[in-house]
Formats: sequence, structure tokens, C-alpha cells
Amino acid sequence: MKRFAISLGFGAALLVGSTARADDAQPAQLPWTDPTLDPNQALNPTALVTGAGIKVGEGTIFQPQVGLETGVVSNVFYTNTNEVAAGLLRLLIEIGTGSLPNQRLGATTTSNDPTSTTAPTMVDRGDFAFSANLYASWDQYLSTNDNVNAQGGLGGGLLLRGLVNPQQALQFAFGENFSRQIRATNFESNIDTNRDINSLGLRLTYAPIGRSLSGYLFYMNTIDVFETDNQQFADRMLNSAGLHVNWQWLPMTRVFAEVSQGYDTGIGSSTKVNSLPLTVSTGIQTVLTLNTTLNAHIGYTNGFYASGPSYSSVVGGVLAGYRYSPLGRVTFGYSYDHADSINANFYRDHMLQLSVEQYFVPFVIYAQPELRFREYEGTIVMGTGAMGNVRDDVILGINAGARYSFRDWLVGTLDYRFADVQTDFRYDAGGGLIVNPSYVRHELLLGVRAAY
Repeated sequence: MKRFAISLGFGAALLVGSTARADDAQPAQLPWTDPTLDPNQALNPTALVTGAGIKVGEGTIFQPQVGLETGVVSNVFYTNTNEVAAGLLRLLIEIGTGSLPNQRLGATTTSNDPTSTTAPTMVDRGDFAFSANLYASWDQYLSTNDNVNAQGGLGGGLLLRGLVNPQQALQFAFGENFSRQIRATNFESNIDTNRDINSLGLRLTYAPIGRSLSGYLFYMNTIDVFETDNQQFADRMLNSAGLHVNWQWLPMTRVFAEVSQGYDTGIGSSTKVNSLPLTVSTGIQTVLTLNTTLNAHIGYTNGFYASGPSYSSVVGGVLAGYRYSPLGRVTFGYSYDHADSINANFYRDHMLQLSVEQYFVPFVIYAQPELRFREYEGTIVMGTGAMGNVRDDVILGINAGARYSFRDWLVGTLDYRFADVQTDFRYDAGGGLIVNPSYVRHELLLGVRAAY
């Protein structure tokens, strides 16, 4: 999933026994851990430094990668007052294996026209293509504060991807991604809110060459659990199955429709409310000019929560892109959506996002500001009393940085992340202490990545 978009505004981490954080439906994995990411965009350092790898069989390659970065975090504990800053040292290691890419198999095509319906001429890739990546990150805070140093540790996970019949009209794909997310509490403490997330995706695709109709059936399962016992009230499992149909209306215009049905539930002692989210949508993907693209969709969604508040609403979004030069591109997007929440029944988002990416060989710079107007309903935070269980947030985030390629296999990185979460929500943390979970956080990291 190489996209020039990493969601900001995760919000403050879970409190012991209650929560007052902003959250995303599914936390993003480390962007550098997906071997299928588009190497033409800036946010994926390892795509920029992918080495030739080690050929270990007729159709298999082995690729080790390593990274080191250091910098400063302005607000380790996501607090509204008494912010604690600290230095950070991060070690990144990835070991990957998989099928040889087309380039190393000597793949060729019979046409330079991307809209051609003529089947490409390719070396036989066999009946199964795959990739497997084991990745790890070690965060070490550089501080004399023991509570700060306790927030580091081992993150990482495992990413498996496979494709059966990669050159046939009927294909079966799967993806399995386990990750351990390292995250501090939203108050100064030596405990953490580390989280284990496992996502499984299955897809059966039918896409015959030269036909205007194609589509796929899909199933997604996500298990999202917290490691500390007194935070497991938010543990959950998300399931979704559906059908997606594409119609190639014009050579550069595709119309699609999708319907999905979910089943979301708590796990173990979780207080999460069961739901049956239904979404029906339709949209269009088109190229307006050689340099201008437009994607848009609209639909209907209903949460069908078993108790408490639910939603029944229109959803939609639009994403426009413009390539203003051969080495520069800007995109603007707006979306209105609803999602299950770890600290409420659900949240709804108005999201505005701008992204700019400019190459100056051998380096690239990027910037992505994002603004969200988010409302939670049915919060499960204890101690709200007369303050109610609806929370409204304004979330401003910025990702910006640069990549400098010293060699094809070696790149320098500079990353700046800013998050400003402001909310009208308050809760009683005990003893009459009223907490404001708003916060501002800066993170600046300088690093290097290398691949063999």
C-alpha cells in the first residue's frame, strides 16, 4: 500500500482503566515494511533503497535491509500541560524474501500503451508469487527520566503476501500482517499502551484481459488487542466481507460499485459494543488530462450497533491529482466517513488532505498537511458524568521531510511530524482531577537506510 498518506492525529494513548485518546480505525503499519509499495513516492524509504537482493533459487530472492535514525520528540506522553521532551534513537531491521520481480525475470511487454488489451509477453512466473517480510524496530529514548525510558522497546511484525495464478484471469490473493505497536500513555508513567494487531485479507479476483467487466470478492479480519490487562476493555475483532465490481467505461475511465457487510465485536472482557456495519458505494476513477486524475465515490453506511448510538449516513470522498512537472505532483482530497473506535462506539470524520511531492535528483522532498473534524459517539471513558459521552476533536497534522539517495542502496532520511489535537471533551481521572486530553506533539528524526 504505498500511498502518500500517513494518518495523523492518533491522539493521546489509553489511560489505565479508561481512555481519552483519538484513534484511527486501524493504525497504519510502518510505511517501509511493505515490499509492494510504489517506489516512485517519497514516504517509503526502503522502496528508494531496494537492493538487487540475493537470488536463492530459480524464482526466489532474499533482501536484508537496515536503518538507523535519531532525533527529538517534544511531548512523549501526549499531555496537554507539563510536556516532557526527550531524544530518540531508533534501529530498524527488515529481512525479506519472495518471488523474483518482473525485472529480474526478464519480463517484457508487446505494447507501450498502458490501456492496451493485448496480453503482455512475460516470462512464466509459475502458479504462485509471494513475499514474506520480517521487520523490527527498537526505540530507545535518550533521557534521564526513567518514565520516559520505559516507553521504548521492541516493535515490528510479520508481513506475508501471496498470489495464486498471477498471470490468469482468475486469481486468489492473501495478505497476513501482524504488528506490535509501541505507544506511550497519555500521562507521565512507567507503563505503556503497547498493542498487537493482526490483519488477514483474502481476495478472489476475476479480471479477463480485453473485457470491460471485472471484480473481486474479499474478506478482511482484524484482531486488535492491548497487552496490559487493565486496557483490554478496548480489545476488538473486526470482520468485513464484500463484492467489488469494475466497469471499464472508457480507455482511461473506470466506474466501480462495492457492497460490504461487517461484524465487529469485543474480545474477552472487552466492553466494546457489537455492530454489523453495512456499506454500499459507487464511484469513478478517471484521467481528465495527461497530468490530471480524479477519483470520487459516494455511498451509504449504517453501523447497526447492538446498543448505544449508531450511524446511518451518506459517505463519500474525492481525490484530485495534478502532475505540474515531470518530477512533481500535488493531490487534494476530501472524505466523509464513519469507523469503529477503540474508545467509543464509533467516530465520524470530515477529512481534508493536501500532499506535495517534488523530486530534485538525487533527492526528493514531500509535505502533507491534513485537517480532520472528528466526532466520537458512545465513548466508553469512565468519569465523564454530566459531560456526556460525545467527543468533538479538531485534528491538525503535518508530515514533511526529504530523502537523499547517496547510492541506489543507500538513502538519507529527514522526517518531521506534527500533531495538534484539540477537543472539548473532559473526564474525571479520580479525586476530582478533570483532564483535558488535547495535546500538541512535534517529532523530528534524521536517519539512514541501506539495502543489500
